[in-house]
Amino acid sequence: MHDVIEAGTPHRRRWIGIAVLVGVLAVPAAGLLISRNPDEPPGPARPDMALSGTPRPSTYQYESTPNVLRAEPRREGEEEAIDVVFPDGTEAEVRYPARLQLGRKGSRPTQGVWSEGPALRFRKLYAPLGGQPLNGRRIRGLTSNVSLWTFPSGQLLIYEFGDWRIALLDRPDPLTFEQRMEWARALKGRVTSGGYLVLSASKPVHLSGPGDRLGGEPAGPGLLFGGGLSQMVSLVLTKNCPRNGGIPPEVRQNGRGADGTCKGDVFVSASGEAPFVKSALKGIKVKLKQ
Repeated sequence: MHDVIEAGTPHRRRWIGIAVLVGVLAVPAAGLLISRNPDEPPGPARPDMALSGTPRPSTYQYESTPNVLRAEPRREGEEEAIDVVFPDGTEAEVRYPARLQLGRKGSRPTQGVWSEGPALRFRKLYAPLGGQPLNGRRIRGLTSNVSLWTFPSGQLLIYEFGDWRIALLDRPDPLTFEQRMEWARALKGRVTSGGYLVLSASKPVHLSGPGDRLGGEPAGPGLLFGGGLSQMVSLVLTKNCPRNGGIPPEVRQNGRGADGTCKGDVFVSASGEAPFVKSALKGIKVKLKQ
C-alpha cells in the first residue's frame, strides 16, 4: 500500500512554507529489495557509484522554495535544458519541451535505502513539501540533525541536510530504538553549489543503486518534478532499464493517468493529463555526465 500526502500551510522560513508530501511506501519486510537479478540479494554499495568530489560551480540561478529546488532553465529553441544532480552524485543534463516547464515545477530527491542483517529492512526517502509531516508531532531528537515524529499513518524520521528536510517513514515493521539510532547516524547528506542534495550511507545501511528494484518498481536514485495534484515527472537512474518498469508510487499518487519508458539508463515516468504524459515521455532527454 502506498500513501502519499500533500497539503499547504504558510510559514516564515524559506524552506518550510507549505506543509507536506510524505511518500509512504509500505511493503512486507521480507524479500523487499530486488536487484536486477531477483534471485540474489542486493550487494553493498558499488565503488563505481561513489559520490562525486567537489561540486561543479554553477553558472545558473536557482530559486529555493519549501523543500523544492527550482532551476533556471536555458532556452534553446522549443526546448529548455537544466543541469541536475541525482542523490548518488550523478550529474546530468535534462532537455525537455519548454511547455513541460520542469525547471519551474522544481525537483525533489527520492532514494531507496536498505539495511543488511537477518531481517532485510527497506525504506524510501522523500523530500516532503514543507519538511514535516501533515498533522505531525515531534517526539524527540535522535541526533543533532535527525528527529522522530508521529502522525496519523505512523512514525517517521526527519533528516535535516542544509535546508533540505528528508522523511523516512518507519513502517510496516518498525525499527527498534537502537536501529533507529543506527539509521539516524548512518545516513549523511551534502548540498551541492547548485542546491541539489547528495546522499551517502555507512554500514549496515546502504543506498539503493541504479537498477535496484522494489516490487517491480525502480528504487534507485531519483528526482521528482511537480507534486500534489499537479502534473508530475520522475527520473530514476536505472541501469539495464527494463521496458516494462513499474511506475513509482509517488508518481501514481495523484489519481490520474501515469505511464513510463526508458531513456537509456534512466526510467522516465509521468502523470497528469494524457497530452502532458505523452509529451513528457516522448520529449524528455537525459544525458548523464561522466
